[in-house]
Amino acid sequence: MSRPRGDSDGHLRVVAALLGVVALALVARLWALGWRVAHQDESRVADWILHYMDVGGWEYRAIIHGPFLPHVNGVVFDLLGPSDFAMRLVVALVGGLLPLAAWLYRDHLRGTEIVAVGVFLAGNPVLLYYSRFMRNDLLLAAFMLVALGLFVRALSTGRARYLYAGVLPFALAFTTKENSLLYPVCWLGALVLVFDGRLVLAGASDEASRYETARAYVRGALRSAWRYKLHLLLAVVQFAVVVVSFYAPKPDFYRLFTNPGLAPDVLRAATLGTYDEFAGLWGSTDMQTHSYIEFLKHDLTVLGVGGLALVSFALLGFLYDRYAAERPRAVVAFCFYWGLFSVFGYPAVSDISAGWTMVNALVPLAVPAGVGAALVFDNGRSALAAGNTAQARAAAVVLLVAAAGTGAVAAQTSYANAQGPGNPLVQYAQPSGQMQPTLAEIREVSATNDGVDVMFYGEEFYSSNELGVEKTLRIDNYDNDTDTGGGYQGWFSRLPLPWYFGVYDANVSSTMQTEEIVEHDPPVVVTLESDEENLEVDLEARGYTRTVHQGYQHGRPVVFYVRANATS
Repeated sequence: MSRPRGDSDGHLRVVAALLGVVALALVARLWALGWRVAHQDESRVADWILHYMDVGGWEYRAIIHGPFLPHVNGVVFDLLGPSDFAMRLVVALVGGLLPLAAWLYRDHLRGTEIVAVGVFLAGNPVLLYYSRFMRNDLLLAAFMLVALGLFVRALSTGRARYLYAGVLPFALAFTTKENSLLYPVCWLGALVLVFDGRLVLAGASDEASRYETARAYVRGALRSAWRYKLHLLLAVVQFAVVVVSFYAPKPDFYRLFTNPGLAPDVLRAATLGTYDEFAGLWGSTDMQTHSYIEFLKHDLTVLGVGGLALVSFALLGFLYDRYAAERPRAVVAFCFYWGLFSVFGYPAVSDISAGWTMVNALVPLAVPAGVGAALVFDNGRSALAAGNTAQARAAAVVLLVAAAGTGAVAAQTSYANAQGPGNPLVQYAQPSGQMQPTLAEIREVSATNDGVDVMFYGEEFYSSNELGVEKTLRIDNYDNDTDTGGGYQGWFSRLPLPWYFGVYDANVSSTMQTEEIVEHDPPVVVTLESDEENLEVDLEARGYTRTVHQGYQHGRPVVFYVRANATS
């Protein structure tokens, strides 16, 4: 049910407040965006984007998820050059602009509720952290929230342009990550529960009323679908065009404009080929061999640390709107159910335990959370106007404690300890410590040295014939099989370093023989601490400075030897 939206002055105040929230959100996301050392997943995908740029083509590989970031970041890298800042920029911008999505729900939310939703989307620690991270989860959730808002506008106004506008972010969501397929499932489940709630209200007096209500909803939906059948058909075509355009192999897709005969093969690759690739990896039961309880405990811990205020206000907003308001609002209940399904559904389908999965729950829960926070604020304001200072103080204390706690967690997790142990939002493949100065030294070395710049030592880092391998369109040559890999079997073990060395255009080689280190005399030698005992040469005695950094959160020390005069 729609709520009164107030006068134009009220609209202007809400818009001005949202714009202020967006400005702060963008600053929070862009400030020192490139400071944190790349997570292994970030570096892996970013380096593969450079790989595709080098070979001048792209084809879908399920291991790096959808084509959105490879295509978009390829353009960003062309414009700004590859860097940690550049690879995270698109996600940061989307996360910073996300609070504007609250305005799309203005037919169903009051002004204070709209602003509160925007504040939660801007300031929640989990959403902030993963807005400063090159992953698809924030993009997926953001596109879906915007799409839903535009679809709601289409239903509220009866204007087809909102339908077409909503299809674009909805289609883009399917180009980000494969779990976009779960969103319609969550939406369908939420819709069933909302519909059930309507039937319960209708049947409060007699069962006939419930039956008539159900029949009226079904008839109304069918009539609307028939009335807008042409628009719905065109929307389906629009969705298909966007998805196929992204998933079609490149440059084959571009050749269609000069050679239409390629269309069947290109379309087959973009559809059936994509499905086969997806099903072969993510459809395998091998990707979900984990304990549901352990994953759920981890996700609830993430919510407890990074989403306590948001989840608490979401529960308050949902309960108040459902049981205390004059008539429950479908949008509030829908978003609550959507978020709830995500909380308890993702531990079952995730392949690894990571804080980023809860982005999918927190974004929809921000809507009922805004209702809950606005309820406290409005009650406090009303109490103050009525002279009830005790109630006004209580409301102020609740809001201030929630804001202070959220701000403190956000500052700690995104800035003070963005990559170290003790941060529950950090996934284990994030290198800890301060690797940046060492990487800066290696960058300087690579710019002036002739020959091999970096030599990896040890069996885990070793790749045969590394300097002689020619890059191909397929990224499958980055594997552990020397028969098919062609010399990149140690690549995964080195992450996140391949991304940085690729950006530096460093000449990289590897060996398991100390003699090759002496022969090539590289300015940088990298090895695992566990392999140092096998080195038959004292590198420190030969003028190298030894520095140790953690390759993971809680272990796997990596040793960097940099020759003292290499950067002089």
